[in-house]
Amino acid sequence: MKSAFDYIRKHKLLLLIILPAFFLYMLIIFPSGTFLCFKDACGINFWGVHGHDAIWHLAIANVSFNKFPFIAPTFSGENLYGYNYVLDFFIFLLSRIGIPSIISYFKIFPVVWFILFTCLLIILGRKIKDNPKFVGIFLFFNYFAGSFYYLIKLYREGSINDSSTELPQPVMITMSNPPFAFSLLFLLWILILLKDKKITFRNILFIGISIFFILGLKFYSIVSVFLVITFIFLNLFTSLRSSSQERIKKKFLNMIRYEIKIFALYSFTIGIFVVLAILIFYDPIRSFKSGPVFGFAPFALVHTITETPTMFYLQNMTDARYYLMAHGIGPRLIGIEILNLTIFLFFYLGTRFFGLLYIPILLLKRKLDKFDFSVILTICFSIFLSVTLVQKAEWWNTIQFFYYAIFLLTIYLAKLTFDLTENKKLLLNFIVLTVMFLSIPTTYDMIKFFLGIPGAAYISKNEIDALNFLKRQPDGIVLTPLYNKQWKNYIKTNEIYAYEDTAYVAAFSGKQEYLANILQLRLTGVSYENRLRKVEKLDCSILNEVNYVYEISELENKDKIMIKCKPKNAKKIYDNGKIYIYSIMR
Repeated sequence: MKSAFDYIRKHKLLLLIILPAFFLYMLIIFPSGTFLCFKDACGINFWGVHGHDAIWHLAIANVSFNKFPFIAPTFSGENLYGYNYVLDFFIFLLSRIGIPSIISYFKIFPVVWFILFTCLLIILGRKIKDNPKFVGIFLFFNYFAGSFYYLIKLYREGSINDSSTELPQPVMITMSNPPFAFSLLFLLWILILLKDKKITFRNILFIGISIFFILGLKFYSIVSVFLVITFIFLNLFTSLRSSSQERIKKKFLNMIRYEIKIFALYSFTIGIFVVLAILIFYDPIRSFKSGPVFGFAPFALVHTITETPTMFYLQNMTDARYYLMAHGIGPRLIGIEILNLTIFLFFYLGTRFFGLLYIPILLLKRKLDKFDFSVILTICFSIFLSVTLVQKAEWWNTIQFFYYAIFLLTIYLAKLTFDLTENKKLLLNFIVLTVMFLSIPTTYDMIKFFLGIPGAAYISKNEIDALNFLKRQPDGIVLTPLYNKQWKNYIKTNEIYAYEDTAYVAAFSGKQEYLANILQLRLTGVSYENRLRKVEKLDCSILNEVNYVYEISELENKDKIMIKCKPKNAKKIYDNGKIYIYSIMR
């Protein structure tokens, strides 16, 4: 890391890219998790996906690790499995030394991540091309380059407003998905190690440890395993090719045996770390009890770009595709699907699409080495997984495989623009400026979206007080109201309970909930259906399974179990006019 700081000191112009990026990244994430008042609404505000995803991570950090085996924060009696919880565990450890999890998540981790991300980008950039101009270009595109969805919005509405919210993009809001953000650090470290001229067993050990943590942060980072194994195989192939020139047959055969042993040793070492990560973090035997995590559905994600009226809608082509599908696969159907894939890649990749087109040119010029081939094959593998698989609970979640392709393609977009700038022709330099300009509208819109006032959701001061009270009570299971989308029809504020089905009671009380955040339960493979039916009916027997009942006064009486059941063994222990907390006596 010291070398990166020294490099910045030597080339201070890089700060013209780094400092604006730092302030914009922090400007997007710092306000969330902060107590703010907007008119009469005071509370902890959350912008964008933080109103759901961040709260889920806080719930795990504040509840799951208080017992072993680790427990599910929103389903009492169940353990935490089928989930990448490495980051949440570190947040938990910091909370044990007095740093509140909400501070770690929204204030400390973003700063640490940005510094490490920048340093590793500089180190990798220098290994690819040790030129400050290339490093600056590489930083710029990694910080700011977004999708081309704004072109659709501009065509349809004459404005790019909200164009950053339609296509999931790992840019600017990278820290809105902290597990993905931190997985990039380990991926960068792997790329740096692979870029070394000679790979050693020591490097393989470091790579194996990185893979262990990267899988503990994000399952979709399994593409990094493909990257490493591909590189090891190409390394073997290159060595054997060099050895084939050896004239002495016996020496050549000994070299082959040696290289194959090295390949087996390296692959086996990586395999150990992969297996450990999967067993520890995902408990595959239990996870698969609720069915396969992924299903095979070729081009399901790709078709949305041309079938959705608000996107690049091509009705005639879509009608033709359905007609041709009914009559079997043929040249026309293949042609339509290739066009669909091209459109998908163009709009999702944005200017990185030009980096994708530059790869064949580099191949023809013989400017690709085994590192490049490993990265390019990994890009193809990431795209393949994204466009052929769907995921249970949220079928489109496989787009997160694609995030790694987007990240890796930045290398070739940077190479393209750098090579163009090396040519002194005015037209080529104008093209570079155009590419850089076309990269940033998504970032611009994202900043506007996240700086909207107030936040998308907030936890009111009354609820904060109630949750702090609940936090001080003896350990127990909390029954909370089952989220209902209809609440938005009569709850006119942005309060968190009416915003979305979240784990906010667990996150801010430190207590395990009886049933909440159904989406996450589906994603982790918890069998929640029977319990859900009981809660939907307000089955009074539920009160025998919980220690506390958390009720919101503004909800209709039909959503309140205490009004329906009137249990004699319940005692109201908290009432601030908005929140009622009952203790169920045993």
